[in-house]
Amino acid sequence: MTYFIPGNTAVENARHLAQSALPNAPQEEYQEPRRPLALRARLSAALRTTARHELRLADRLDPTCSAVS
Repeated sequence: MTYFIPGNTAVENARHLAQSALPNAPQEEYQEPRRPLALRARLSAALRTTARHELRLADRLDPTCSAVS
């Protein structure tokens, strides 16, 4: 039976339950998903797209002023 203890996560509860059910089974350490890297890549892509869009708008307003790329 799993009891709720403040501060425990569902992952910890599931891991403890699995360890108690299979005491001789090999256990693997839980590794956090690498979400920050994916989030950083998506954010960078969004910022590049926004910057490209702003440069196109600035080019429409003043075509004589060109940005160095």
